[in-house]
Amino acid sequence: MINPETLYQRAVKAANEGNYELAQMHLRELLSAHPNIAKAHHLAATTLMRQGVMDKALVHARLAAQLNPTNAASRWVLGICLANGGDLQSAIPEFRAGCELAPHDPQAWNNLGQVLLETKQYGHAETALRKALALTTNIPQISVGLAWALWNTGRADEAIAVVNAQDRRTPNDVPLLAMRAVMSLYSTGATNEDLRLAHAALGRRVEANTPLNPNQVPDPTPADADRTLRVGFVSPDLYGHSVSRFLEPIMRYCDRTKIAIALYSCYHLRDEITGRLESMCGLWCDVYKITDQVAAAEIRQHGIDILIDLGGHTPLSRSALLCHRPAPITMTYLGYPFSTGYTRADYRIVDSITDPPGVSDGYHTEKLLRLDPCFLCFAPPFEPPELPTPEVEEPLPIMFGSFNNAAKLSPFILEVWARILNAVPNAKLLLKSYQFGDKSARDRLLGSLEKLGVDPSRVEILGQIALTNEHLKAYHRMHIALDAFPYHGTTTTCEALLMGVPVISLEGDSHRSRVGVSLLNAVGVPELIARSADEYVQKAVALANDRKRLADYRRSLRQRMESSVLMDGPGFFNRFEKLLRDVWRQKCHAKA
Repeated sequence: MINPETLYQRAVKAANEGNYELAQMHLRELLSAHPNIAKAHHLAATTLMRQGVMDKALVHARLAAQLNPTNAASRWVLGICLANGGDLQSAIPEFRAGCELAPHDPQAWNNLGQVLLETKQYGHAETALRKALALTTNIPQISVGLAWALWNTGRADEAIAVVNAQDRRTPNDVPLLAMRAVMSLYSTGATNEDLRLAHAALGRRVEANTPLNPNQVPDPTPADADRTLRVGFVSPDLYGHSVSRFLEPIMRYCDRTKIAIALYSCYHLRDEITGRLESMCGLWCDVYKITDQVAAAEIRQHGIDILIDLGGHTPLSRSALLCHRPAPITMTYLGYPFSTGYTRADYRIVDSITDPPGVSDGYHTEKLLRLDPCFLCFAPPFEPPELPTPEVEEPLPIMFGSFNNAAKLSPFILEVWARILNAVPNAKLLLKSYQFGDKSARDRLLGSLEKLGVDPSRVEILGQIALTNEHLKAYHRMHIALDAFPYHGTTTTCEALLMGVPVISLEGDSHRSRVGVSLLNAVGVPELIARSADEYVQKAVALANDRKRLADYRRSLRQRMESSVLMDGPGFFNRFEKLLRDVWRQKCHAKA
């Protein structure tokens, strides 16, 4: 029998050389004779993790932690195995134990901070990640996580400062550059030029890391100009996500003699909406487990003519696929309110209100395609609940509200909302966002409003409501919706209008702060658009004091919306198909 330590060292050597199969062979021999050697179970867990065999890794990780509970590394590995298996709540105490056992190890605090972020415990995550950052400034992931924690509690500018500081220390880190690009969209102080620079820097780095395939797809010929187009959409949001509410009308009203649609899903989550989308497409392909290079090869094999990214730089998106040029034409649309920054992306679909001609074009690496009168078409996922009685009784306090993502609630818009509440003394404010499940997010928001003179008793905060119809019914309690700024709501604006709630929106100078303008014009209620903060306050206060007008909106908005271009699915598909067909024909005849 070989000495146990000799077997263990052989396994260590094999693992260090990347020969995990050999390492496992040595460890099986060792553990069959000596099953209680903690470090052998620890090594088995780590090598199995690297092989992606997470169920067996978890078994060994549990044994390693049980046999040597004071070993910080074994507690981290157990936490990682639990987290990778989806048991985030059980992972947290293991990571906390790792921090207690190795309080000066930055990776211990980073592990804890990241899992707290995943479980939406933003205040605790911020504390852990700040401790990690105090111990080392050489791990960009720590700053990325800290920026997310700050962003989720409405502190985009603080998040940008963290990212910029880390970028000076570890430049050209793609996740860090992506974080800065995304966060800049939420900053009131960020100009269009700031947005352009942030996205261009990210685009250059992604393209530098993405060599083009030498076997590029061939350009189409004039003979291809009028055949059925093969269009692929890439998205992590092909489930009950907001993006699906604007994609589904294209799918539902698609003329399959004109466009054959392929959907490329880059997220594992599936639900009833996923099934519906899959049933309406010609090809469904899961790409979340494969690399961009492999996914691009599959797209080429499928013969896609136009590849459209729907995620931009949002989490889990795969917009970098555009940089591989897996189709003759590449586009970005719908799920991101600015340029990708990629010179290899051909087009971005907008409209003339969100991106006025001659004003927005220079800030984009893509050529802008304007799908007028509105670049969106909305469809609720299910039959919406009935509207309440339109009467708004005089003694009833006015309820302003916003169901926008808490990250959109900038200090600027909170100041404006405080002015409104102070001008309508009996009014209340109803806010809802998934981030408000975290106490620190709620406390920070209430504290900010209190400093602006708003008594916290006048503010009601709701967390996420899982069922769509129950979420929509929450609009019954709201009389006037207040749009966010500078990053407007999209789905929240459509939902409010559908539920008979007028939305006051403040017009800005870029796509992120002009989507509300496009939506309100599409529905035929431009009177709800303000051109300045003062006018925003005036419109909100005047509407709060006009109970008859509020009742009229409650009675008429849904019908107006349903009969508008915003919900005209067949008309929208015809415009969408013509837009794609025009650029396809240009491509077909480019070298004729």
